[in-house]
Amino acid sequence: MARSFANIVVVLLVMVVAIVEATPPGIANHPSHSHCSDDEIKQCKNLPHVCPKFCPDGCITECRSCKPICIDGPSPPPPFYPPHESPLSPPPPFYPPHESPLSPPPPFYPPHESPLSPPPPFHPPHESPLSPPPPFHPPHESPLSPPPPFHAPHETTFPKKVKCKSKNKKYSKCYDQEHTCPSTCPGTCQVDCVSCKPVCSCDMPGAVCQDPRFIGADGITFYFHGKKDKDFCLVSDSNLHINAHFIGKRNENMKRDFTWVQAIGILYGTNHSISIGAQKTAAWDDAIDRLSLNFDGESIVIPNNKGESWMSESGPTTYITRTSNNNEVVIEVENIFKITAKVVPITKKESKVHNYGITQDDCFAHLELGFKFFSLSDEVNGVLGQTYRRNYVSRVKMGASMPVMGGDKEFSASGLFKADCSVAKFKAVNEINEGSLNNLELPSLRCNSGISGRGVVCKR
Repeated sequence: MARSFANIVVVLLVMVVAIVEATPPGIANHPSHSHCSDDEIKQCKNLPHVCPKFCPDGCITECRSCKPICIDGPSPPPPFYPPHESPLSPPPPFYPPHESPLSPPPPFYPPHESPLSPPPPFHPPHESPLSPPPPFHPPHESPLSPPPPFHAPHETTFPKKVKCKSKNKKYSKCYDQEHTCPSTCPGTCQVDCVSCKPVCSCDMPGAVCQDPRFIGADGITFYFHGKKDKDFCLVSDSNLHINAHFIGKRNENMKRDFTWVQAIGILYGTNHSISIGAQKTAAWDDAIDRLSLNFDGESIVIPNNKGESWMSESGPTTYITRTSNNNEVVIEVENIFKITAKVVPITKKESKVHNYGITQDDCFAHLELGFKFFSLSDEVNGVLGQTYRRNYVSRVKMGASMPVMGGDKEFSASGLFKADCSVAKFKAVNEINEGSLNNLELPSLRCNSGISGRGVVCKR
C-alpha cells in the first residue's frame, strides 16, 4: 500500500515539473492572452492574441498593428494616445533582456502617429551615436532644392477671358459679359454675340488654321492643301487681293504635302500692300516674338506690349494692333477688312498625332488667321473669297470626313504680291488707268494747219 502511494507521488511530481517547464516565467502571474480594447480600432478590438513564449511577464496587444508585444517586468505598458492627441513625451522604449538600457534603440511609433521630434537614425554597434551618418538621398534628388515642376510647352495655364463688345442693341443682354475660352482653345477664342457663347477663333466663318483648314462664309469647313513653297490666291476682288505662302513637309506615305500658311500678302486701294509672316523657328518660345510685319515694303516695329498699335499716314487708314505681348495682332483697313493673325508652332503632340514628322531644327511656325470683310462684291473669288458670293454653292464633297477643295492650278499665283492667279479680279487704280490708255482707240483727225494723227484736238 505504501509502495503504491509512493508511486502516485512520483507521478504527480513529474507532472508538476512538466507543467512548470512548459509555462514561461511570469505567465503564471500574468495572462498568456491579450486583446485590444480600443473602440476606435474596430478591426482589432477584442481579438484574442497568444503571448509569445519568449515574453517573461506576459504581453499586451498593440491595437494599431494588432500584434502582441512583450511587457518588461513590473513596468506598466506604455500609455496609448488616440490619433488626435500628441504625447508630451514618447513612451518608454522597450529593452530586450540581453540589451542594456544605457543604449536603447529608438522608440517605436505606430505608422499613423508622428512624434514631436523624429527618432534618431539607427546606429550599428560599431558606430557612435554622437556622429550619426547623414540620411540617404537618391543620387538624382537634393533634399535642399527639389527639382522644379515640369511645364509642358505651348500650354496656357489660365484660360483667356473674353467679352462681347458689339454695341448693337440686339446684343445688349450679352454686351460686356465675361466668358472663359473653351478647353480646346484656352488662349484663342471670341464671344459669338448672337448665341452669347465663347467660340474658338478657328471655328468661326472666315478662319484659316492648321493644315490649312478653312471655314467659308457659308459655315462649311473644308481643306485646301496646295503645295509647299508655293503661293495661292485666298481672296481676289476689284479692290482687294490676298495671297498666301504655303510651307510644308512631304509625307512619304501620302501623295500630297503637309502644308501650313506661313505668310499672307495683301494688296488694296491704289498701291498699298501689307505682309504678315511667321519667322522660321527651331525651338519655340512663347516669350519671343516671331511675327514679321511690312507696310508698302517697309518693316513695321511695334513695341511688344498688348494694346500697342501702329497707324498708316495715308488713306485708307490702316491700323495694326497687338492683341498679345508677342505673336498676335489684328490688322484693320477702314471699310475694307479686319484680319486677326497669330503665330503658332507645330507641337510634338500634334506631330505625333498627325504623323507630321517634325524635327528639332524647325517647328514649322505658321499663321492662324481670321478674316472679316466689309465691302466685297459679288464677283469675289479665291479659295476663301468665293464662299462670300451670294450664289455660291460649295464644291466640296459634303459628308466626307475631310472635305478637300481642289483647284491648285486655278488658285496658283507666281508670288506673294502677284495678282495673277486665273481667277484674279484685283486691279489697282494706277494699273486700271495704265491699261485703259493702252487699249483706248482714239479717233484720227487732220487739222487745217496740216497737223494730223490720233488723239489730235483741232482748235479754231
